[in-house]
Amino acid sequence: MKHFKNVLQTFLRKDNTLRDRKFVSGRFCNNRIIRACFLTTITSTSAIVNAANRGVLEQEAEREGKEGNGCSLNVGALCETGRFNEALEIFHVNTQKDIPIDSATYTCLLQGCISLMALEEGRRIHPNMARVGFEPDLFQRNCLINMYIKGGNLEDARKVFDEMPERNVVSWSATINGYVRHGCGKEALDLFRQMQTTSVKPTHFTFGSVIRACSMLGLQALEWGKQVHGNIVKVGLQSHDVLNNVLIDMYAKCGDMVYANQIFVKMPERKSISWNAMISVCVQHGYDEDALKLFCQMQRSGMRPSQFTFASVITACANPLAKEQGKQVHIHVIKTGYISDVYVGSALVNMYSKCGSPDSARQVFDRMPDRNVVSWTAMMVGYVQHNCGEDAIQLYNQMHLARINLNQNSFAIALSACANIESLDVGTQIHAHTVKTGYELDVSVGNGLLNMYAKCGSIDRAGRVFNLMPKLDLVSWNAIISGYAQNGHYKEALKYFGLMQQAGLQSDAVTFASVVSSAASLEALELGKQIHADIFKTGLELDVSVGNSLITFYAKSGNVAHSRQVFDRMPEQDMISWNAMIGGYAQNELTAEAIELFQRMQKIHMRMNNVTFVSFLGALTCPETLAYGEQVHAHIIISGFELDVCLENALVAVYAKSGRMFEASKLFNKMKKQDAVSWNSMIAGYACNGYGEDALKLVCKMQKEGMKLDHFTFATVLRACASIASLEHGKQAHASIIRARFESDIVVASALVDMYAKCGSIEYAHYVFDKMTNRNDISWNAMISGYARHGHGEEALQLFDQMQLEGLKPGHVTFVGVLSACSHAGLVDKGRNYFDSMSLIHGVTPKVEHYACVVDLLGRAGCLGEAEDFIHKMPIKPTPFIWRTLLSACRVYGNMEIGKRAADCLLESEPQDAASYVLLSNIYASSGKWDDAVKVRTMMKERGVKKDPGYSWIKLKNEVHAFLVGDTSHPQTQEIYAKLTSLTEQMKVMGYIPDINFVLHDVEQEQKEHFLSYHSEKLAIAFGIIQTPAGTPIRVIKNLRVCGDCHSAIKFISQIVGRKIVVRDSNRYHHFMDGLCSCGDYW
Repeated sequence: MKHFKNVLQTFLRKDNTLRDRKFVSGRFCNNRIIRACFLTTITSTSAIVNAANRGVLEQEAEREGKEGNGCSLNVGALCETGRFNEALEIFHVNTQKDIPIDSATYTCLLQGCISLMALEEGRRIHPNMARVGFEPDLFQRNCLINMYIKGGNLEDARKVFDEMPERNVVSWSATINGYVRHGCGKEALDLFRQMQTTSVKPTHFTFGSVIRACSMLGLQALEWGKQVHGNIVKVGLQSHDVLNNVLIDMYAKCGDMVYANQIFVKMPERKSISWNAMISVCVQHGYDEDALKLFCQMQRSGMRPSQFTFASVITACANPLAKEQGKQVHIHVIKTGYISDVYVGSALVNMYSKCGSPDSARQVFDRMPDRNVVSWTAMMVGYVQHNCGEDAIQLYNQMHLARINLNQNSFAIALSACANIESLDVGTQIHAHTVKTGYELDVSVGNGLLNMYAKCGSIDRAGRVFNLMPKLDLVSWNAIISGYAQNGHYKEALKYFGLMQQAGLQSDAVTFASVVSSAASLEALELGKQIHADIFKTGLELDVSVGNSLITFYAKSGNVAHSRQVFDRMPEQDMISWNAMIGGYAQNELTAEAIELFQRMQKIHMRMNNVTFVSFLGALTCPETLAYGEQVHAHIIISGFELDVCLENALVAVYAKSGRMFEASKLFNKMKKQDAVSWNSMIAGYACNGYGEDALKLVCKMQKEGMKLDHFTFATVLRACASIASLEHGKQAHASIIRARFESDIVVASALVDMYAKCGSIEYAHYVFDKMTNRNDISWNAMISGYARHGHGEEALQLFDQMQLEGLKPGHVTFVGVLSACSHAGLVDKGRNYFDSMSLIHGVTPKVEHYACVVDLLGRAGCLGEAEDFIHKMPIKPTPFIWRTLLSACRVYGNMEIGKRAADCLLESEPQDAASYVLLSNIYASSGKWDDAVKVRTMMKERGVKKDPGYSWIKLKNEVHAFLVGDTSHPQTQEIYAKLTSLTEQMKVMGYIPDINFVLHDVEQEQKEHFLSYHSEKLAIAFGIIQTPAGTPIRVIKNLRVCGDCHSAIKFISQIVGRKIVVRDSNRYHHFMDGLCSCGDYW
């Protein structure tokens, strides 16, 4: 063939006289070539056409190229010289003129379609064969199979294969390889099984494709891969380098590294490609140390590493523990001269990035003489991994300016960088770039867009991207589900989870973690349990991330016992598991359990982080646990933990909750940066510890420093106003809330209800409650408790019924309000029934505060014996408060016997409690047992117990005026006493008789009446009458329970002065108006 070509070219070149002679025309040459069976040799046709193009046979070449047998000649030459479009033009001209196309032309065109991936043209040529009745030969059918496979059309390739009257090894091998190339491993194996039933023998190419199919299917195809391996040995191909390399890869991907290593060891001669294959599979499957050992063996064997070897070995060093080895390999790369190789350079960039050295990675990157898209992308990955999103985006912009052809990985990483720094604007620009380049439809880019929009808070755009994606994978579904969950659209997250299940996709750990989190946020306990059942079926319950989400879910649902079960069943807990469990205990106020788990964590030396400390400190909610908070504080300082703002806030909160406001303030003032939580913690601390004025001062300071008050700050401010019963400040705060447009916030509105109720304005509380468009359990509890505190028992119970009708489930706090309402209104039977219904109907286990309410209910009603029996039958140990409640009731009803027993129990647990001594002394005194009363007072003195004096105060024009009994320290004492004398005379005319039983001193009756006249609440009321205009309501607060004589006197005073007088004592509110009290004389 080569000889014919040379002869022809010499013949045409030397004999110029032949140029005009027709016997050397194209037709002559062509016919001679056809007869000599050289037509299929494109080189021969090319020589003739090239000669014609040089002017040798111009006219004949033109005519022969347009019609008849010359079509084959010209088409073949044009295809070979890259002028495929011209070849197609000649072909289409001939088909339009119905000029017959010969076999050689079809062969040339099909090979051209394959070379240029011109599938659409090939699809037009193939039907033309059938139309003109041309029957392709075996070679042409194989060309058609190859063309369709390269064009990604497996269906048409298989159709050609199935219609073949005969098949050779090329037919089978090409079709099997086509399936493998397009990820259809199972179909490839099925076809190979069919091939084995024929007489066609597989070649090394066939075996190579089948082994790759097994690699693709992984463990499930291991046995079949071993059978194929056996066939390779039978036909004597066990020493074939290429087959051994693909066998190594197959065994590795099927999880059998032992077999992979055996093949490598048994190879008679290991070439560089074999070493590279073995090192590569070790790296791909995480056997980095083995890869490094093989690299050393390779060098000792005298085999020179190639750029591919270094690329794999450097990848094996891409973790912080192997950083030094990576540096040594880097030096070796420099010595061998491969430092300029783009793949090696890219691997080094990746290695330094993953070893925590982005600066070193950048140095390598900057020194690379040539960079491809892989190099740029590797550097961007390094920046993203180290949270340097701005640097990654800058690199992306440089790529764009340098006109580097970005691929799907580049776009995905750039979008990840935007997500990390929440740069929506840049992310949107990158989105536009993906649309222009056509990568928007790529699934990995689509997933990057979903993640970027979700993390930038633009979940609606994420939803639109998801709905437009032509192909969705598990990552796509996880991205949209987690995106909705992270943006607070929990129902949407669960909706897409349902759609994912309908689509038949199997959920993974990421999916379940997101949907369990959504169920927790919605407090959807039943749905969460169903998801848990699905998790159990898939075997993912033991996955750490799923287990952690289940712990959080059950904790948020109040079912901490289930959280602990999940925690204990986990085969391995990480730090997040421990943090979640401690946090769950903290959320559910299970302090003892949180302390136990934290101590256990310390004992096993589990690593802790700031979240651990914040979670644990959140569980320390009372003064008794302060010691643990101080220990943690000391541990943080000693161990050198960085005090971030969250941890500092948690420490401030612990000290504040324990009443140690000095330490809390000291920490607060030392903070480098205070956020809204810091200020709120301090304000709440002052408010909860009775420093309402300090809380309000801090709010003013907060505003002066430019801090904006959020809904939580306003709620805390309102709590501070409530703690000092400052209605005036509360109203000012309410006005600020309206200006800030927070009045519709459910937390703020609930705090307003609570504030007005605690400041004595139950009418305003009711007004705010009625205006609320949304109410949660806190709102209802605040209103029910408010009614209870003001003695409106029936209204509280009606509200309780309404709450249930609206679908809200009553909780522990609700029942405290309900039982208090029954207690203050004297509804004993109803109170008993509500207490019994807690566990029987509502599933709420009574706590100590509920038992205290029942004791108070029975004690107020005079059922002292029943109250004492109830205490003894309690399933939990009575607290000092419960005994004090019973003792107080015994004081009212003068029951010395039960009072003495209650006092003994109380003094045993709290020997320094002054109230216990005072109450017992008063019981003796009211019964005329003065000697016993003196003994109690003497015991109190000997033990160094001091009684807090009773006092009352009234706030006028932002100034607090406090009074003690018989107080003469006020500048306006004379006017106050004169006013009281005048009021007493008027009261006596109206029928008032001083109740001297409330004077617990052994003195004459006249002196007792004198003592009664100047009780602190009477002095405060008299001052209020003097200082305020007629008709103005008077609001007085007393730190102790108002005495019976004062209660009676204030009713008369309200009638005399024609004013509403509101008195808040230690138990409740009394609204006096026109000679009556809201308590109905039952308090």
